[in-house]
Amino acid sequence: MLKKLLILVLISIGLSTEWGTSASVRTPNDKIHPLDYEFSIKLEDTDGKLKYLFKRDWERELGTKYIDDVVNFQHSIIPYVYYGVDYVNKESKEIDYITYNIGADIGYFKGGVAFQEIDEKWSPLLNLGLSAKADIKDLENTPKLSYIISVSIKSNIIDNNIINVKSEVKKWLSKKVNIYGLYKHEYYNEKEDFQFKVGLGIKL
Repeated sequence: MLKKLLILVLISIGLSTEWGTSASVRTPNDKIHPLDYEFSIKLEDTDGKLKYLFKRDWERELGTKYIDDVVNFQHSIIPYVYYGVDYVNKESKEIDYITYNIGADIGYFKGGVAFQEIDEKWSPLLNLGLSAKADIKDLENTPKLSYIISVSIKSNIIDNNIINVKSEVKKWLSKKVNIYGLYKHEYYNEKEDFQFKVGLGIKL
C-alpha cells in the first residue's frame, strides 16, 4: 500500500523530476551460472518543498534474481520543518526497513527524529544529516557540472544504526540530459551495501 501511494505521488507531481537509468553485465565468479546483470531506473527531485527519490534495481547474481526498491519522500509543511518516509527493501543484501521522519531542514543540515516499527513496537531514532551541493553553469546560464555529497545517520545510540553516505557528480550534455557517476555506501546494523554506478539522466 505504501509503495502504491508513493508511486502515485511521484507520477502526479511537477516537471522538475529527473529520470535516470543504468545497466551493466558481468561474468559471474562461478562460470556454471549465466551472466550477472543489473538494470536500474530512478525518478528524483532534490529541490523545493517536495523532495523524493524512487529507485528500482533488477539484478541477477550467480543465477539468482533480485529486485531492490528504495523510496525517499520528504515534504516541508512550513519553512524548515518537514515530515517524510524512507522505505528500503534490498533483496540482494537482505536490507529491509521503513522509517517515518520528522524534523528541521535548513538545506545543508537536517536534524530530527525517525520512528521505526520493530517487533510491533515503535522505536525512536536520532536522525541527522549533512549535505553539500553545487551547480556550475556557463555564461549562458546552462548547467555544465553539478555535484552533491551527503551523509545521514539514524541511530538509537545502542544497537540500531542506519548510515548512508552518497556522492553524485553530473556532467550536463544539454539543459535536459546528463551523464552521472554515483557512489553510495549504506550500513544497516551489521549489513552493508556498496554501489558505484555510471548512468544517463534526463530532466523531464
